[in-house]
This record gives sequence, structure tokens and C-alpha cells, in this order.
Amino acid sequence: MRIAVAVVFAVNSHPVTLGDRPCAFHQVDGKTTGAHVRGVSPQLSAAIAAAHAQQWTHALDLVARAATEGDAEAGAQLATLAGEPGANDWERLRAAIDPTLLVAAPQAERLSDGATIGASRGFATPAMCAWMMRRAQSRLEPSMVNDSATGQMRQHPMRTAYTCAFGPPDRDLVIAVLQARAAALTNVPVAMHEAPNVISYEPGQQFGLHVDFVDPKNPMFRRELEVLGQRVTTVVTYLNEDFDDAPTHFPALKLNVRGGVGDAIVWSNVISDGSPDVHTVHAGMPPTRGRKWVLSQWLRNKPQPYNL
Repeated sequence: MRIAVAVVFAVNSHPVTLGDRPCAFHQVDGKTTGAHVRGVSPQLSAAIAAAHAQQWTHALDLVARAATEGDAEAGAQLATLAGEPGANDWERLRAAIDPTLLVAAPQAERLSDGATIGASRGFATPAMCAWMMRRAQSRLEPSMVNDSATGQMRQHPMRTAYTCAFGPPDRDLVIAVLQARAAALTNVPVAMHEAPNVISYEPGQQFGLHVDFVDPKNPMFRRELEVLGQRVTTVVTYLNEDFDDAPTHFPALKLNVRGGVGDAIVWSNVISDGSPDVHTVHAGMPPTRGRKWVLSQWLRNKPQPYNL
């Protein structure tokens, strides 16, 4: 099943009154700053920019050239994309990567008839998953929720996991691949993607029942919808599996989902006419042992200001 969402697909609340809007790069009025990737060489930054523009052959050639010239970070990213972390035969690694296959996503299998939800098995490679966990490890911070009564971000006991947003200054080639695969899976172009978030759940940590769409009936979110658009689609990729319990729970669908390493679940937050699908209310259940890591990607129906 291919989730065809384009511009009409799509947390605010079901019985709960809080929404999930954790990305620090959501700026409703005005553009965010920091279009350049920080902490990397100019050549690697150029490769990342080319990847974000979906110029993949050029991006891979640039990163391979940077690696050949001694850029260790470029080499690490190239080896991760090739599925050989630690390898350093740059010419061979570059030749092994087919740009078209690199950004292709496995088609999703439908998981329920009650909503447009499916699983894309092997959406991310194990090397990409390990890369994302390492990148997020030292940057995690308490998660926030969007209070629908005030429109303000704040901490709340319904969401106790830690999160890390990867905005424009933090982009890399692995993130660019995962965004491109999400675009291929959903038909929502990368320009309409929020900054991806890695979320970490330690034992007992959770994200209680919520929905991912923006409530169009709530006047507090009117400006957000005008500028940023509706959050039409969600893609959640499971980065590890060495934990117990902690499924993604959809009570209205009588569905619990737990993927293997690199598996993704994707669902539309809206129905065919663009109105919210309340059947997508869900919760991130707590692990009872180990630590759960996921990558969440939220896709809108308008270009995001920091992607322009």
C-alpha cells in the first residue's frame, strides 16, 4: 500500500487537550536563522545542501571527495550511507551507492481498515538507525507539549520522554536520506517536512494519548495553520529493539505496533477531505526494560519557512 497523501493528507487532542508540537524550529511568524550546517567543512555542508535539494548524485560525489581529502565527518557519513560504518575505501563506498535506490522507500503494508496506517519494513538501515541514536545521545532534552488552551509550549506529565530536534543547522546526509525516503513513501515533498525528532523513552517514560493533527476548530492554532499548514502525515521509525513492551498504541483502532530496527509506521492524520481523523489518537507506551529510541517525522501540507 502506498500512502498517497500529497497535499490533502495529514496532535492536538482526543479526550486529552494537549498537542504534540515539539520541534524547536517551528516559527510561525518570520523565518528561523541558521541555514548553514554548523560544525562541518564547507565541502560537506555543500554536499548536505545538495542532498536537501534532492541532487543526490552531486551530493554523493561531494561527500566522497571530501572524505578522500581527509574530512573524517564526511567519511563517517559516506560509510553509514553505504552500510559499512568504519570503512574507509572512499572510492569503493561511493561506487556502491546507487542514488536512486538510496532514497527509495519500501512500500507500506496496511495495518488497519479503520485509518490510513501502514508499516514500511526496512525503511532505515541498521547503520542509519545507530547513527541517529549516536547523534541524538548528547542533545536530548525534556519533551514539550503544545497546550491547546494557551497555544504555548510547556512540559507536562503526559509526555515524559526526551527528544532532540534536527533543524537546518543540524542536517546531515543520513537525515536527508530519511527525509527523502519519507517523501517517497508519502508523496509529501521534503520542503513540507518539519525538522525530524529523535525521541528516547527510558523505563516508565511515555507519551500519553494524543493526536498529531492541528485542531482547526481551536482559535489558538489559527495562525499556525495559516503559516505552517496542517500536520497531515506522521512517519515513526524504530531505531532499536533491545527493550521490552513500549508499543505505539492506537486504542480506537485496537492496534499496538512495535517495529524491528529500521521499520517505520506511517499514517495519515486527516481523511480524504482534509479534516482531522480522530481515529489516529495514539500513545507512546513506556518500556519496562531497556531504552526505546524512535525517529519521528511530521509532514505538513505547506512548505515550512526554514526549508525555503
